[in-house]
Amino acid sequence: MRFSANVIKWLDRIVRPFAVTNLPGILVAAQAVVYVACLSNPALMERLLLNWDRVFEGEVWRLFTFMWVAPVGQPIFAIFYFYILYMMANYLESVWGTVRLCSFVYFGLFLVAVAGLFVRGEMISGSYVYATLFLAFATLNPNFTFMIMFILPVPVKYLAWLQAAGYLFLFTVGGPSQMLLIAASVGNYLLFFGDELWERGTGFHRSLKWQAQVASSNAERRHVCTVCGIDSVTHREMDFRYCSKCDGSSAYCEEHLRNHVHIRETEGTTE
Repeated sequence: MRFSANVIKWLDRIVRPFAVTNLPGILVAAQAVVYVACLSNPALMERLLLNWDRVFEGEVWRLFTFMWVAPVGQPIFAIFYFYILYMMANYLESVWGTVRLCSFVYFGLFLVAVAGLFVRGEMISGSYVYATLFLAFATLNPNFTFMIMFILPVPVKYLAWLQAAGYLFLFTVGGPSQMLLIAASVGNYLLFFGDELWERGTGFHRSLKWQAQVASSNAERRHVCTVCGIDSVTHREMDFRYCSKCDGSSAYCEEHLRNHVHIRETEGTTE
């Protein structure tokens, strides 16, 4: 049993009393309500995001409300965001169960909140955590296909690779606050999928190594001159032939094709 599996089981035991049935529906509904409220009153969003300086001043509700702020602007994009978020989270709940999904979301939000302690003054939402729901969905269901612009079918695994590349780029060029928030959210994903990714990576490496060994063994000494012993690997430019008067398995290089003692298979003798 690996370390991460033990940690996840420990998290499940802690989260179980606080697990919420139908978390995907509650999450989307709450974000939708907050989104509509912020459209009516844009200043409201600033009072809901997590800011530890404000929390220490007494605005403790920010510890809970930052998770309800949707990372979208225009209503048309919000509709797609809510639909995709619900679909992915609902799938994860069907695969993992309620407790495991809650463990994933709660722990991700916890890590982001802790990271916020080191970037005081920043306004933080739960967007990075919800983005890792997409990575989790893609890992468990890599062949699911999204229709980009309702025309172009793209397997979700390629979009996940694109998102991972975007995270890596932002982590490289971003400031300390962005680096910490990305590390916190990705750390949550790696805790839950690190073992599986490691097994996939080592399995892929073993597969490549085995294929290389098979190819090498197939190529190694494919044709060997019966007289002098040179082969088609060390002498790739050499033309090897089989003698029709020999037993059928004896190959000869150009020099010895017509200058060798014939081997008879039936008699086990030479001529």
